[in-house]
Amino acid sequence: MSKKIGHRTCKAIIEIGRFMVKKTVVLGLCLTGSMGTAIAEVVGDSIASEQLKEVIVVGNSARQRIGNTRLGSERLEMSKIMQVPAFGGEADIIRSITLLPGVRSERDGGGGFEVRGGNAYQNLVLLDGISLYNPAHVMGIFSTFNENALGGATLHKGPLPAMYGNATSSVLETTLAPGDMEKYHCSATIGILVAKIMAEGPIVKDKLSFAVNARRSYVDAFLKMIPQYSSTVMNFYDVSAKLRYRISSDYLLDGSFFISRDNMAVADLMGMYWGNLGGSLNWTAMKGDNLSFKTTVALTHFNPKMGADIMDMNETMWTYIHNYSLNEKINCRIAEGQGLEFGLRSELLKVKSAEWELMASREREIRSLWENSAWTEYSGSFAEKFDVTAGLRLNVSSTLSQSRFHKLQTTSQTTDQSDDGKTYIEVEPRINLKYDITHLHNVKAGFGVSTQNLHAIRSSATSFPFDRYALTSATVKPERSQQYGIGYSGMTGNGAFDWSVESYYRTIDNVYDYKDGKSSFSDIMIENIILGGRGRSYGAEFMFRKNTGRLTGWVSYTISRTETKIPGINDDRWYNATNDRCHDFSLTAIYRLTDRWNLSSSWIFMSGQPLTAPDVKYEIGGETCYYYSKRNAYMAPPTHRLDLSAKYTHIGKHLTYEWAFGIYNTYCRYNPYVVYFEDDSSKPSGTRAVLHAMYGLVPSVSYTLKF
Repeated sequence: MSKKIGHRTCKAIIEIGRFMVKKTVVLGLCLTGSMGTAIAEVVGDSIASEQLKEVIVVGNSARQRIGNTRLGSERLEMSKIMQVPAFGGEADIIRSITLLPGVRSERDGGGGFEVRGGNAYQNLVLLDGISLYNPAHVMGIFSTFNENALGGATLHKGPLPAMYGNATSSVLETTLAPGDMEKYHCSATIGILVAKIMAEGPIVKDKLSFAVNARRSYVDAFLKMIPQYSSTVMNFYDVSAKLRYRISSDYLLDGSFFISRDNMAVADLMGMYWGNLGGSLNWTAMKGDNLSFKTTVALTHFNPKMGADIMDMNETMWTYIHNYSLNEKINCRIAEGQGLEFGLRSELLKVKSAEWELMASREREIRSLWENSAWTEYSGSFAEKFDVTAGLRLNVSSTLSQSRFHKLQTTSQTTDQSDDGKTYIEVEPRINLKYDITHLHNVKAGFGVSTQNLHAIRSSATSFPFDRYALTSATVKPERSQQYGIGYSGMTGNGAFDWSVESYYRTIDNVYDYKDGKSSFSDIMIENIILGGRGRSYGAEFMFRKNTGRLTGWVSYTISRTETKIPGINDDRWYNATNDRCHDFSLTAIYRLTDRWNLSSSWIFMSGQPLTAPDVKYEIGGETCYYYSKRNAYMAPPTHRLDLSAKYTHIGKHLTYEWAFGIYNTYCRYNPYVVYFEDDSSKPSGTRAVLHAMYGLVPSVSYTLKF
């Protein structure tokens, strides 16, 4: 067998509308030859549902999916996530949920996920109560979540539970797995791109346990060996830890810690550096069988740095988001099949919208907001066919104007803003209804209102994933989303197959975008460069699953539209939102070849991303200037990709080892990562679009030892 592995830079000319495109791959590996592939034994799914007296193992069967009252909510199957093809052999919860209908990745190399027409920043991502921002490593190659550390995950993409706020699109709630209270366990994995270790066990048997996970990449160590990539920086690390103290059968205390850091730069073109530092304490108490209390204290520090040297723009920007929260939740069972939940939350947000240096002078803007919420939610069943969850959330947000909370520093002077204090009161009703046609078929309907005080604005003149954050103020109002949905789900009698269809219509007020001709670096005062309006998104989602046999998997398809209308932009007309993707299709298959070998594959297709292209160019003082008449009127090429993986698992008496093999982007499709415009040297009066792909074909292999 002959085999050749190496890097290459590929260039091609394609068309976007009427523009010629030069296409360059930023990172690619090419493999020729043939390799035998395979993957591991399917193990029973387990999701740790946190209880005080024991850890309950819950199988996410077809009947549980069908029986869920909430429209668009799903508890994720961790065993399936472990088997979905992944970049570098790393199982990835974010990449896995993008294979579900209504959920998609931002792009190849994009770190976030988008739900039902929302942007990535409109998702609330929680880890044991810790809010995480931009939960991805190395521009989406890996997610922030180390699969060894996770105990469970639930995604809400329809009307949200009343306990969640500060999200207008979706909530991804995850938990760290606690350590074993009786035995010690360790594992170590080494692969082409990443190495990781895990350790867990009792500190005091049956009382106090620990679990620690750490991961480090070394992608750029290989890139430095290749001259054309020697200036590329691409590395990350993350560490998570959890202590669990079982005080008694009725009292439990969890302490969680998480830190991650990313460094990513493509030659002299652009650079992004970011990280999350967070911690939480969770105190849970049971009072009999009908009453429980949970208190959560959490903090997060998110510190990104972004820079670009392109299109006559050479700027570097520092930002941060600091989040401090206190949450109290009370659950009460008032009768058989009837439950009531209520709670309180207080949260302080401090956001540095931007900080940069201009001609040796520093400018920065820092804002703060205090948010207090109260909620209640009822859930119950009636007449054996009707199920309902109905909740109400009251949210009071106050912008803080004292100098310690709000500071504006410009090149001319430093100003303490004292006249912009404002309080917003939002009422957010939410309801889900389910009617069982038979025990195998049902229909659902839902409605929900949610608000959000953190805004992220992204330029559409290029497709760079640069966000500038804005906090609700006297001028910038909270985003307010209303979502309506209806759905049908069914299954076969033995649960071998299940399917679902859901449709939704979502409106959102106070959506912000840059004024024509403005970008992140145009003004330190973000209110001076943005305008507010409204958005809408609507679509239909289709899902079909096969759950039994050697071959399992699912097919999902979403057709949707997402549009924005902001006075003063695009002649006050509706235009395609930056995250509008009309078609999103995925096919996932998992095949159990033998008791030790499993195979898996996934294929995705997404319509091209809208972008704003110049209509006219002209010169002023020898420099080229562009004129844009329409917002997001052009489309980048579509994204599609085939991933394959295989795993071999050997379970011994004392040791278990695994070999994992993978091919990411099997047919080496160069999908768009960055698109921008430049002069066409072959046509002095012309303009061409330059497309940069993040990576081509990437093979991987990893070895894991568990004991």
